[in-house]
Parts: sequence; structure tokens; C-alpha cells
Amino acid sequence: MVIGYGMIDLFMDGVGSLKGKRRILLKILDRTRNKFPVSITEVDMQDLWQRARLGYCVVGTNQAIVERTVEQVCRFVESLHLAQVTQVETGIVIEKGQRV
Repeated sequence: MVIGYGMIDLFMDGVGSLKGKRRILLKILDRTRNKFPVSITEVDMQDLWQRARLGYCVVGTNQAIVERTVEQVCRFVESLHLAQVTQVETGIVIEKGQRV
């Protein structure tokens, strides 16, 4: 089993309320879920109007596919141009146990 994960920090210039922030985040989250087989949600900075941290993960059996998906999600969120990506952190966890 291979688990890929990432955190994306966003800055939303011009947003003046939590309602405006949620509108942008819903677009980002829905479009990302529709394009990739990932679980993604806001994980931090919920009370800040112009900032957000998204966390996501993907699970699979092929390391190359999982790694590619993790990187593609970052590029996709950036390509939406709904918010500025300020920081990205990604990682891969590989299970190396024997199955009985």
C-alpha cells in the first residue's frame, strides 16, 4: 500500500468575509475531487478570511501513480487561479509489510 499526502497553503486576495472564503474553497475542493481520486478538505486557518490550508491524500498500490497524483493535485489547484498557493508540502508513505 502506498499513501500520498499533501498540504497546500492558500492566500485569497480581496476576500472580505468567511462567506467569500468558503465560496472560493468550495470551488477548489469540488473541482479537485471531481478530477482526482483524492480526499481533500480545509484543515487549518478556518477563522482567517484570506488564508486557508488544505490537506489531501490518495491511497493506491502503485507508487508512481500515487506520486504523480500528489504532484498533479498541487499543479491543478494552482492552475485554477482562484487563490495564490503560498506553500506546498507533500510526502509518500510506503507499507513494507508481508501479507499473511
